[in-house]
Formats: sequence, structure tokens, C-alpha cells
Amino acid sequence: MDKRQRNRLLEQLDRPSATLGRSLPETVTIDNEVVPIRDLYFALADRERLTEADRRRLEESLRYLRRKRLQLKHRLEEDEKLEYDAGEALVERIHRLDRAIDAFESVDAPELGEQVRAERIESAEELLELLRKCTV
Repeated sequence: MDKRQRNRLLEQLDRPSATLGRSLPETVTIDNEVVPIRDLYFALADRERLTEADRRRLEESLRYLRRKRLQLKHRLEEDEKLEYDAGEALVERIHRLDRAIDAFESVDAPELGEQVRAERIESAEELLELLRKCTV
């Protein structure tokens, strides 16, 4: 693969649209081991509250997925013997990892409505503080 082709593949990794509208993969293969990503995600996401053990498991999973993503990206960037077809396959594997990472990052995140409400309260408090400073 030449430098132009490699750069084109690397650019695909930074496109947010690469994972939009795509579903969470059933499994992800990492180091020749099939990891049941969807089952793990739903086991955590379906809980009302996460325990400390759940949070540790979630963080460990995220660290592992991010580390594997970085390894694949480095291979795409640096492996001089990598053929273009193999590079395309790496990009698809990285996108699958990205979808899994996105899903796991959302597990312990507040609900969207809750998050918007908190942001509005924070903005209102900032506005009140600004008004207090202006009237003094």
C-alpha cells in the first residue's frame, strides 16, 4: 500500500460518520478471541444502578477496547508490509471497536434529559452570577 492509500484509510478512522447509525456489534475479535460485546453491554446497561464492581468491569472493558484500538491503529500507521485490503479490514475492525467503545461510554452516562436539565441549571446559575456582578 502506498502512502496516499494509507492516509486515506487513516482519515476514515477520524470520521464521526463511520459509526453513526451502525449497531453495536454482536462480538468483537481481539487477539483471536471472540468477545461477546453486545451481551456484556446489555448486562450492564439494563441495570438500574451500577455497583462498584460493575463500574470497575466497565472501566476495565473500556481500557482494554481502547488499548486494542490503539494497537490496530499503530499497525495501520506503521506496518510497511500491510496490503491495502488488509488495511481496509483493519479500518473495519477499528470501527467495530469504536462502536463498542461508544456504547460502553454511554452505559454510566446520565440520561439525555437529565443531562440537558443539569446543563440548563448550570447556565442559569452562571447567568445569575453575571447579573449579580453587573448590579453591584
